[in-house]
Amino acid sequence: MDRLPASKYHAVWVVVLGIAMLIETYDNTVFAFLAPSIRAEWNLTLGQVGVITSAVFVGMMVGAIAGGRLSDRYGRRPVLIWASVLYSAMSLLSAIAPNYEVLTVSRVLTGVGVQAATGVVMVYAGEMFPKLVRGRAFSILLFIGYFGTPLTALTALAIAPTGLGAWRWVFVIGAAGFLIAIAAALWLPETVRWLVMRGRDAQAERIVERLEASVVRSGGTLGDVAPALPATPQGSYRDLLQRHNLKRLIVTALAFCGYIYTAYGFLAWVPTILTDRGMPQAEALGFATVLSFSTVVGPLVMFSFTDKIERKTTLLLTGLLCAASLVVFAFAPNPALSMVAGFGTQLGISMMGAAFYTYIPEIFPTNIRGLGFGVVSGIARVAGIISGLTIAVIYAGLGYQGLYVLLAVVITAAGLLVATLGPRTTNRSLESISESSGGASASTHESAHAPSTNRE
Repeated sequence: MDRLPASKYHAVWVVVLGIAMLIETYDNTVFAFLAPSIRAEWNLTLGQVGVITSAVFVGMMVGAIAGGRLSDRYGRRPVLIWASVLYSAMSLLSAIAPNYEVLTVSRVLTGVGVQAATGVVMVYAGEMFPKLVRGRAFSILLFIGYFGTPLTALTALAIAPTGLGAWRWVFVIGAAGFLIAIAAALWLPETVRWLVMRGRDAQAERIVERLEASVVRSGGTLGDVAPALPATPQGSYRDLLQRHNLKRLIVTALAFCGYIYTAYGFLAWVPTILTDRGMPQAEALGFATVLSFSTVVGPLVMFSFTDKIERKTTLLLTGLLCAASLVVFAFAPNPALSMVAGFGTQLGISMMGAAFYTYIPEIFPTNIRGLGFGVVSGIARVAGIISGLTIAVIYAGLGYQGLYVLLAVVITAAGLLVATLGPRTTNRSLESISESSGGASASTHESAHAPSTNRE
């Protein structure tokens, strides 16, 4: 796949995957914007709101690991299709939920489907886009996907206040994932790397031939053919725990935990902390809404250099940008500087997230790529839960300045960890990245060059 330049097929795939990410983001974040309406209608306590909020993270932990494992066994495409069906169905269940208990269950299952689908989207993009444009493909994908957060905020703001039970229609919109299931079935082939790994060379060959024909028709040139490698069996947890894969798992999981902790710890608490500091509630919510739009800017900035700078260096630089902005935000003497620093913080978080989502699927062999990404993502969801439980305690003990300085330290440590201990990935084939680990599974399991005819 790496010898082929980008084609019209890649353009279709990145749009479908990006819209899938957008809808997944919508369903993941929608309750946060509907909580005030639901709480008022059902007379929920703050504790019950917290349980529903945490429920989606519990589901995401399960979905990350289960989805990754299933995609390694059954393929990326079917898991994306059925995970999209699951979270869409659960969004409809949320819309008709008669009480707190049913809504809690539906949010758990929404989390399962959303994170299973998100993991497959990242793995699919990592396997199907050529190495020279892989980073830019992720930037486009995430640019589309990150619109999910402001879209959710604006949709909830437009619909939820219009009447009793109006919040249910916001959940109904989240069932648009059914359309992604149809689009994936129509336009997304199984990944060539997964097919070759499973010995299904004929199917892989047909996909490669279509890509080659598209490149030739558009006047592009085909690169040199790399030698084919043998098919291999599905990987297992044992493969993931081999020495070099285990090192990569630990490094990326710890770093991604630091990222998730900081990301959730900052944006989710901005309105509360600003209000506590004396800012009117409406103004604080408006401040947070403006910051949410900076999330979309991150992938656009990344697009210009992501395939020119080593990925792990990018993780360090974006982490430092985020940390510096957090410190300025903590000590900003006026609202204008707070807005600039807050924008810089969220921009750094967005850019670092784009780099992580590109990097993590790159570092594991094909036969455990879904599992590896799923386990890393699942572990990181624990950091999201811990963030919700500890940020308030830290804020009470250290104040907002101490809190933001601590978050700056955490995000810096995350970037340093990957920069010093993670493998290089930019402009390298997935096979060479895996082989550089020196592990048995890497050297014998990879095969995304060509099927039997050496076309890749």
